Amino acid sequence: MRETDRRRLRRARMAALGLTPPLGSTTPAAPASALQVARELGALQAQDYASGAWSLGVRSGLTLEQVEQAVVDRQVVRTWPMRGTIHWVPAEDARWMCELLAAPRSTTLATRFAQLGITAADVDRSGQVFEEHLREPRSRPDVAALLVEHGIDPAGQRNYHLIGYHCMSGLICQGPLIGKQPSFVLIDAWVPRSRRPSREEGLATVAERYVRSHGPVTEKDLAGWLRGPLSVTREALALVDDRLVRENVDGQVWLTHVDARPVPDTPGGVHLLPQWDEFLLGYKSRDVTLPPEHFARVVPGRNMVFKPTLVVDGEVAGTWRRVSRSSHVRVEVQPFAELSARRWGEVERAAEAYAAFLGVEAQVVRVAPGLPSADGGT
Repeated sequence: MRETDRRRLRRARMAALGLTPPLGSTTPAAPASALQVARELGALQAQDYASGAWSLGVRSGLTLEQVEQAVVDRQVVRTWPMRGTIHWVPAEDARWMCELLAAPRSTTLATRFAQLGITAADVDRSGQVFEEHLREPRSRPDVAALLVEHGIDPAGQRNYHLIGYHCMSGLICQGPLIGKQPSFVLIDAWVPRSRRPSREEGLATVAERYVRSHGPVTEKDLAGWLRGPLSVTREALALVDDRLVRENVDGQVWLTHVDARPVPDTPGGVHLLPQWDEFLLGYKSRDVTLPPEHFARVVPGRNMVFKPTLVVDGEVAGTWRRVSRSSHVRVEVQPFAELSARRWGEVERAAEAYAAFLGVEAQVVRVAPGLPSADGGT
């Protein structure tokens, strides 16, 4: 692909993903809500709580406190709608997305249950216990104690997988943090109103939100995002075909929504994005935004454990990490190549935005290209 085409695709994606400009930038006095961001993107990776919260914050201008209040207010929830991975989704969509997309009875999960000694009786009984006792949020340790109380062994990974199964089936979801622990609660008790679209309506909603918020994309990108058969992806895209624009670039068909966010004339600027952000995890192929020669620096173990990324004009240009201090957050930034003074100024502003999200001051530490990070940190 020509570099001019790659730059154009990157710029369009930055706009679609709500990064340039941020979704909340049109009215700085009233930032976008967490619900608006979740609706726009359809779902946002959130297996790590702190990273997932920043995925909402970087697109909206919300603080961490405001994101957590949105959870308390039941606007958004964390649950397992697809790929066996935790995402932020609109609370009203949590049940149907899990029922439609999660496929908790997959062969992979059945194999894992057999390895852990989880029987069909354990699954059914735990579901009954949750229905009876999770009308209010309970922390993960309290849920484990609840299982013990009712004769179900939660040892090892059994607690995690039983909870995950019933989240994927649409029975429960995560509630607010209790202390530093995630909590779990019945969706029907927690969510004020759950939408109940038909299968076709649900597939159309997923396809339309994805293309509008991630485009330009290929059909394989959507199939990878859903981790479902290509036939289902094509069925979903066909349902919204009249709202898609197709473009052939270098022999590949790219899809954009007719109502895609306007693409700014200016480059994308500098962003400090969290681990597992939709910017990278939202696509089957990441070659448009992550140069293949730098993949191992972002995913050192090649095991899908991504580092937080420094993004310059829509391309991954380095990594970063936070180091918490009592009075501030130290942001250690390691670019892949030397940055200009102007770019470092933009890095400073991005770090200040992240620190404002946390409600502290920022200290930026420049790590030379090719050197390991400083000692310590989280």
